[in-house]
Amino acid sequence: MKPSYLAGLCLYAAIGLTSCSKHIYAPNAANVPLLKEKNEFKASITPYNLQTAFALTNNIAIMANGHYVYQVNPGVENYPSDDLFINGDLRGGMGEGAIGFFKPLDPKKRMVFDVFAGGGAGSFRTLASGADAEGVNREDYRLRNRFSKIFIQPSIGFVHPVVEAAFSSRFSCVNFYDTYMGPRAFENDATAKSDFVRIADKPTVFYEPTFTVRAGYKYVKFQSQLLIAVPLTEDNTQYNRMNNYFQPVVFSMGVSVNIAHWYDDFRKDRRR
Repeated sequence: MKPSYLAGLCLYAAIGLTSCSKHIYAPNAANVPLLKEKNEFKASITPYNLQTAFALTNNIAIMANGHYVYQVNPGVENYPSDDLFINGDLRGGMGEGAIGFFKPLDPKKRMVFDVFAGGGAGSFRTLASGADAEGVNREDYRLRNRFSKIFIQPSIGFVHPVVEAAFSSRFSCVNFYDTYMGPRAFENDATAKSDFVRIADKPTVFYEPTFTVRAGYKYVKFQSQLLIAVPLTEDNTQYNRMNNYFQPVVFSMGVSVNIAHWYDDFRKDRRR
């Protein structure tokens, strides 16, 4: 990755903390199961994501993920609905599936490597700036698109009955289509209007480094995850405006459930 991307990420993240964002795409949380054995099942749920994974063999697994975006507190006065993490007008979601390979890296199976490849599809809609003005038709400011995606996601992590920690590098190729822009969207910004239409010109590749931590005991753990989405594009105009269209940071918290036999084996090993 070029240093300019890292510098750009820091810059637009800082700007996003203090500016309105009208994202038309919000990445889903990464599903990082870190499975160890055949028939192991892991699921996680957050306010915006439902994720599952199941080991078909001692090395092969499948996953299914659902993602839905909605405003948590609609209609609340002075609610900060537009910032780096939230676009209050964004609605939509996606579904995806994948198949993967996993393997413990040490005799005690504390370190686990896995890689999943898959695809999905979805749609999002939001409103351009100006839709909240008094007396206007909000649908005149409507922004909408559909998309399909493919991804590959290698991960490495530490797995223990009490705590889990993982780092993942997800690469997603997203193809936007059926882009719609209301008649008054970006009406005073011809450049923004042109850039929005160009999103669908070609697929956009995102590099999405992800940090996942789980803590609890055995079958149920609290889960926290930070994902950063970096569009890998050479289009300078689109690159400068990417914070307007693509949500750059996803932070999620939820609960993870894990059903596996290796917990019993771990207890037996401790007694020896």
